[in-house]
Amino acid sequence: MKTLKDQVAVITGGGSGIGRGACLDLAKKGVRVMVTDINEEGAKETKKLIEEAGGYAEVYKMNVVDENAIKDVVASIYNKYNRLDILVCCAGIAPMPILCADITTEDWDKIMKIHLYGTFFCCRECAKLMKKNRYGRIVLTSSLAGFTGLTAQISYAAVKGAIVTFAYSLAKELGPYDITVNAIQPGFIRTGMTEMQVQAMGDTIANETPIRRVGEPEDVAAAISFFCSPEAGFITGEVLRVDGALALQTSIVDIALYNMCEAHSSAK
Repeated sequence: MKTLKDQVAVITGGGSGIGRGACLDLAKKGVRVMVTDINEEGAKETKKLIEEAGGYAEVYKMNVVDENAIKDVVASIYNKYNRLDILVCCAGIAPMPILCADITTEDWDKIMKIHLYGTFFCCRECAKLMKKNRYGRIVLTSSLAGFTGLTAQISYAAVKGAIVTFAYSLAKELGPYDITVNAIQPGFIRTGMTEMQVQAMGDTIANETPIRRVGEPEDVAAAISFFCSPEAGFITGEVLRVDGALALQTSIVDIALYNMCEAHSSAK
């Protein structure tokens, strides 16, 4: 039986949110998880949770904008295990809501560097080592914003859209080495990064989502683990939305009709 047991995974942004969820889920499947994050305390907490559940984890403080630090961390992990099977890129930030006319060049560059440069740096270094072993699984975190756009979040939407085409291109390059590259597009997921939006919108997000709830990191982690599995070896260059069908943008009319049907059913 194909298994993830004892594979080595590098997770960026593993100290919180979706990154932490991915770390926990992969560790449950027997993966040796390398938790990387600029927030070392958050990464240590993830390691603690993994160990309490009986898994294995190591912590590496790493800023995804620092390409030399990434080279050192990735090389250190590979030299220790002589393998690097999985890369999951979850590190990122969300800018404060701001209209395009008011975005400074500095703010724009910050989003581009963390999300796009960070993804590029990590993929470049890990791909070199995966090619040596002719095996690998790379999962990138895009966003529903990269599919639909997002008002007052134009830099975030732009960079998340770029990650999709980055994944398409890298999948073509690495396919001959049995390395798959896929992307996840989460909808609204309850994390520290989205806490402000979720609180500000109240029940609106849940009501606009056909599944009728806000997503959790565990929802995304399950999809990430599937892409990382040996069984997913013929799936590459794909983008999977994990959004409760929010991308379908249920309209006010749909909601009204649904509520009418519910009321009619209850009256029977």
